[in-house]
Amino acid sequence: MGGLGGNDSGHLNHLYEDYNLTFGELRSVLESIIQNKITLYEKVDGQNLSLTHDPRGHASYAARNKTDIKKSGVDRKQLEKRYATKTLVKEAFTDALSAFNLSVSDLVYYNRFQIFDKDQGGIPFVNLEVMSTDNPNVITYNRNYLVMHGVTRYQEGTSLGTACPETFDKVVKAMSGAVVKSPFTDKFWTIKGPTPISLAKTANKEKMNEALFLLKDFMVKNHLEDEDTISVYLENQITLDYLKQYTLPSEIENEFLNRMLDVPRTRPTPSIVKTLNPAVRSALSDIARSRSSIVRKIIMPLEMIINKFGIGLLENSHSIFVDNGEDQVKALRTKVATAVEKVRKENESEKTLNTLAMNYEKLSNDVFTITSTVEGVVFTLPNKRMSYKITGAFAPVNQILGMVNPAFSKSRGKEKPLPVPLYVG
Repeated sequence: MGGLGGNDSGHLNHLYEDYNLTFGELRSVLESIIQNKITLYEKVDGQNLSLTHDPRGHASYAARNKTDIKKSGVDRKQLEKRYATKTLVKEAFTDALSAFNLSVSDLVYYNRFQIFDKDQGGIPFVNLEVMSTDNPNVITYNRNYLVMHGVTRYQEGTSLGTACPETFDKVVKAMSGAVVKSPFTDKFWTIKGPTPISLAKTANKEKMNEALFLLKDFMVKNHLEDEDTISVYLENQITLDYLKQYTLPSEIENEFLNRMLDVPRTRPTPSIVKTLNPAVRSALSDIARSRSSIVRKIIMPLEMIINKFGIGLLENSHSIFVDNGEDQVKALRTKVATAVEKVRKENESEKTLNTLAMNYEKLSNDVFTITSTVEGVVFTLPNKRMSYKITGAFAPVNQILGMVNPAFSKSRGKEKPLPVPLYVG
């Protein structure tokens, strides 16, 4: 198993977000999924949290960000204070911490020490999803779960972490399947490891093959070969759409393109363009400031293809953690239809309407595209030791519902979650 792990920073990418992925690899991945050659794990719709245990102090701690990690985690009282105005988030996180602590405490001390002691290679934080029936997001699960993704060990006092699949295997073996009662709310929590999901009988292979055809057509139209990476496509389009009018030295152009793609350790824009004439320098600075929206616009056709593939893959599938899948699908369709109508009637903002149009287009402008209670799947490419996610209707549904109900987003305990270690074998 080995746990859940993404790129070097731990972020779990969509396929189109890995700019080093070649189009040949991308095509091969989609073909392999169609042929059921890749093991898929369910990606659940919970709230991300990282938990650890100090076997010497007999206490557990939580982390939501790098600052928490540097402090070796925060305790229950600190969580309560942080989320004092978000009652449901506070209860979910503090309950999760208590359930985790009770489950770890049930282990013999030797096992606790071997898994969680900081001298075993750093402080081990178990990354997991908190799935609370009282604080659901888009999908309501049948009970309270802590679904573990993986373990990252951090050097004490830093946020420098290394994925540790060996420790994660021990954690899953020791804790998966445990059912723990919170001493504070009397609610039961079930602790689970990564859960494989089979979609062979429900997936719409016709839609998936249509998406594969669209990918091949996309490659032809953009003059892309199998060995070309997604970054090559982005660089070509940025050059064609934004840089062609300027005669830039190749060294400056290459570094500027790195800046547009936020390649690590690239110099800031002023340093890159400082030797150019003022007019060009100003123009390039403006382009660089808009790089996020520019890259998003260029990548969107590829994103739409992968989204179509994901909708076909997840069609008519239901979460392992859901009992009333068909009822939830019907309710979601109604909620989304109501939200679309409300946004169209009550908003004149071009930006808002464009955001709605983009997300509704991902649903083919039809709420009956919503057929699944599975948020998405996670899988690994062993030759790259990388894991990726594919989602279907979930992401646009989430965005559309959030447009009409700001509290929907605010109830999620907003903070940038920690990197997620992923399935690596």
